[in-house]
Amino acid sequence: MDFIQGSLEYVQIFFQSIIDLGAPVFLALILTILGLVFRMKFTRAISAGLTLGVALAGIGLVVGYMIDNVGAAASSFVDNTGVSLTALDMGWPPALGLAWGWKFAFLMFPIQILVNVVMLTFKWTSTLNVDMWNVGNKVLTAFLVFFVTDQVWLGFLVAAAQAVLELKNADVTRYRLQSLTGIPGVSMPHPMFLTGIWLYPFIKVMDRVLPEKTNIDAQKLRSKIGIFGENHVMGFIIGCLIGALGGYNLSEVLTLGIQAAAALTLFPLVAKLFTTALTPVSDSAQTFMKKRFANREFTIGLDWPIMAGRSEHWLLMILSIPLLLVYALILPGNIVLPFGGLMNICLIVPLFFFTRGNFLKMAIGTVIGIPMQLYVASYFAPYFTSLAESSGDALAPQGQLLAWFGMDISELRYIIVSAVQGEWTGITLLVATIVLAFFYFRGMRKEDLKIKTELGLDEPEVAPTPVVETAPVVSVDATDVDSATATKTKA
Repeated sequence: MDFIQGSLEYVQIFFQSIIDLGAPVFLALILTILGLVFRMKFTRAISAGLTLGVALAGIGLVVGYMIDNVGAAASSFVDNTGVSLTALDMGWPPALGLAWGWKFAFLMFPIQILVNVVMLTFKWTSTLNVDMWNVGNKVLTAFLVFFVTDQVWLGFLVAAAQAVLELKNADVTRYRLQSLTGIPGVSMPHPMFLTGIWLYPFIKVMDRVLPEKTNIDAQKLRSKIGIFGENHVMGFIIGCLIGALGGYNLSEVLTLGIQAAAALTLFPLVAKLFTTALTPVSDSAQTFMKKRFANREFTIGLDWPIMAGRSEHWLLMILSIPLLLVYALILPGNIVLPFGGLMNICLIVPLFFFTRGNFLKMAIGTVIGIPMQLYVASYFAPYFTSLAESSGDALAPQGQLLAWFGMDISELRYIIVSAVQGEWTGITLLVATIVLAFFYFRGMRKEDLKIKTELGLDEPEVAPTPVVETAPVVSVDATDVDSATATKTKA
């Protein structure tokens, strides 16, 4: 017994010493080992691991830059206007970058792979998920649960359940995705599409109230926006606005505009490093798994940017920015100043997906959904601030918090975190979510079979599974939306 206890202590000391190296070094090592497991060449595995380490270090630098410049102006803005927007929105690249900095983050890699392998083995899913970047989304869920319960195992149990639901959701929406992209043999096990559980009843109501032909021509509207849809232009305008309301002089206002433009431009550039690191590992995982599941028809689970060539979501993201800022200023109880997440991907892209690109229904859903997102961002602001401080990547000034507006599955994460704390509101909403999920998955399966018929795919098909390489969107230039998707399909 003493021998076993002593061995466990040595194992704990060993892993703790590696964790203490810090997230950039530690996760670089983990990804390198993972690449070798998937039979990558040693040099490629090393390169992928080092790139991930650079990405994590870069996220820390960008977050610090944003806090030092935009954060200071936001504090002056609060003082001068009396509006209590004390939480600065980081957007998704820094938020998920911070999640990777949690000391237990590395455990999510083997958990997600194990969940996928088990489900494929027992034929509970037909999706082979090679989207390694969104492992970070499960890491974040695990951290949020751990933060309120102090139970690591419970955090990863909830994250594993999320992985299961993502795979099942990908299964029942594969033909919907094909109808929107024209790409066969792919699916999307992205967490943001689980928000469909709550969107589904609202969209069904809109389907009954609004005829299918009731729509708006998004392409014509997009052509009128011009440069105002570009990241650096939006950043400059927002930065100047914050500086002016913060009482800065003209020189300081213009300087802050440039600094804010730099921050919004750097976010996606640093985020691209994560893709550069994880894409070759994803490709190797795909090849590795296909050899072990030969003669099985399955879809390749990819990130959402395979839909990024469509104009509807980009246009609505840009048009909704003024509404978002007004909401932030007038909603009682909101403390979040939107900045990094102005392009509201995690609400608008699911609305595009579930309405099949109906711009009018997307716009209605956005107007209804933004207040919920702001309140959830306010709720989680102390959690992200704590994560940033614990990882050492960023320290918010006294009295200021870090937040993520437009977080993936905002409503579901709020429900889960409040439920595991024993709050009756969360428990009640969790029960409602389970009921809605039953009707959602049943309804989506029926709709997907109908779409399959529309596509003329009712006949049995034995087609080779396409190999798709994809990278997430790193630019939101309205003048170059079509280049936002880096997708290549090889039949």
